Amino acid sequence: MFKLKQTCKDCPFVEGSSTNKTILNKRIIQIKSDLLQDQSFSCHKTVNYNEDKPTTVKEQHCVGAMMWLYKVNHPNQMMRIGERFGLLKEENLSSEGRIID
Repeated sequence: MFKLKQTCKDCPFVEGSSTNKTILNKRIIQIKSDLLQDQSFSCHKTVNYNEDKPTTVKEQHCVGAMMWLYKVNHPNQMMRIGERFGLLKEENLSSEGRIID
């Protein structure tokens, strides 16, 4: 769940990324609201959108979403559990761009 350490180039949480530019603002607001309600958000590059083709890749938490949660001082429950087990450290996450407000 916490194998990714850097945002992807088109992460919706990175200001000015291709996805950030094209995603509807109301969708970003909904995702943020869900995150603040302790839900998680998977990196779109790790989601298997084709259920007919099983994959060995496991869904991973979106690094941009986690960085945003740290930015607003509200890590979700899964992040806190990951921290306790040593699977997640805020200082190990990075982004090529600025995380959205």
